[in-house]
Amino acid sequence: MLSAVKSFSAGESFSSREVPVLQGPSLSMLRIPATWPSAPSMHARSIERTTRARALEVKLLPRVPSVLRRFDASQFGLLAAYAYPKATRERLELCNDWHVWLFLFDDEADECAEVGQRPAYLQEYMEACMEVLRGGALRTRARPLERFTYDIRRRMERLASESWLSRFADDVESYLFQGTLEASRHWTAGTVPDFDAYLTQRAEDSGMYTCVDLVEFGQEGRELPENLLATPELRRMRELCTRVVALSNDLFSYEKEVLWSRNPNNLVHVLQVHQGLGLEASVAEAIQVVNADVECFRACEERLLQLGLLDDARVAFYVDGMKAWMRGNVCWSLVTGRYCSPTSPFPELRRP
Repeated sequence: MLSAVKSFSAGESFSSREVPVLQGPSLSMLRIPATWPSAPSMHARSIERTTRARALEVKLLPRVPSVLRRFDASQFGLLAAYAYPKATRERLELCNDWHVWLFLFDDEADECAEVGQRPAYLQEYMEACMEVLRGGALRTRARPLERFTYDIRRRMERLASESWLSRFADDVESYLFQGTLEASRHWTAGTVPDFDAYLTQRAEDSGMYTCVDLVEFGQEGRELPENLLATPELRRMRELCTRVVALSNDLFSYEKEVLWSRNPNNLVHVLQVHQGLGLEASVAEAIQVVNADVECFRACEERLLQLGLLDDARVAFYVDGMKAWMRGNVCWSLVTGRYCSPTSPFPELRRP
């Protein structure tokens, strides 16, 4: 197994480099079945407006025109609408609030060197948010993200069981300390994790386990008991859904993360560094990894069907929710201003 190696030559600038359009591999090669849920909830626009107002109220979003334009162009409400198409209006709004929490924190940790390249500061920041998420009181001088966290926790308490809230908080903690903090250390040191280590790190760093938890939260009565969650096939499908979304995102966000922010935590970059592949070959290999995980997911679903577990409405809802996430993530990523760019190496994303 290759160990972490140094990435990016000192002084090397990617933001000004001309990026060629890929000629071979295409995002259309992602084999995520078109038959999986792909019709977004009708509440997309309304939850987007509500989440925006709440983020402004706690000053998580600064009233800076360029920042607000970027936020609006991202269409986060549309992602939530794709990911949880059957969620009730109130619960969908909370799902969108959590997505915005993840995206705005991710931007600080992945793009802002003052945060992402200061692991000690980042850890203290994370600990403060976790204290609030687990029911602690707000500090006198709480940061905006802590106040946003407090509001999310307070509203979730009315709608979810204590066991679900505890499990959700555990997954948030893993996301922060096993994923984001580990990624921060690589960015700080300028190192690239090897392939196997990266897959483990990325699954946590994506925050997707927390988003899969929200599939159960989307409708009342859909929470899964521990004995069902412990089913080997269901646990494996949860892992595969997380990887499919996380690694697909590495393709869509390659320009944003690697070429603009020089962040080494990206599957395409990992393959370039550790396997010595060019950009096109790395993209093709990354797509194959995602497609293999999709096929494994479908095989696990067939096994659940044979075992009769899909006869349980809660399990069927959970599986459909994971499918909606994988399919919806691609649908949203192709239109969001977060990844579309006139200089993207992917022709599907080359838009102003």
